[in-house]
Amino acid sequence: MRNYSFRRLTEADLPLMRRWLMTAHVRTWWPDADKQIALMEQDMNNPELDMWVVALIDRPFAYLHDHDKNSFGMPQYTDLPQGTRVMSTFVGDADFQGQGHSVGFIEAHVRNLRRRFPMVAVGPNTTDTRGISVYRQAGFMNRRLASTRDGRLVQVMTHN
Repeated sequence: MRNYSFRRLTEADLPLMRRWLMTAHVRTWWPDADKQIALMEQDMNNPELDMWVVALIDRPFAYLHDHDKNSFGMPQYTDLPQGTRVMSTFVGDADFQGQGHSVGFIEAHVRNLRRRFPMVAVGPNTTDTRGISVYRQAGFMNRRLASTRDGRLVQVMTHN
């Protein structure tokens, strides 16, 4: 097991986030870097959202956030039990792709979340087959297909 660390996202991390959000492999699923950065800035002090920079041996390589299923009125999660934590993530540093790091840090974060919450959920886009595969390898199971507020179809997956 690798020793991943999770530290709170700070304002000083925003240039790194912008750089990652501009890469092709992130932009596919997290489009419009300016909008994403504005959301991060807006939510940085939001007590309902925990935003993390993931690192391995002090080298940041991924972003992750988690929140209560009810925090942002996301219809795809309304049927999940109270206390469910929803997470979303991306690997920003392409050097860390294809080596099992995604599964590793997701498993580590889910372990931490499960100490306090009864369920953890994710909702990757149905066309994000790589993401769905990573979440399955990290112990998530398909729950159902659901539409988001903007009409995208996602695969709701839960770890319980």
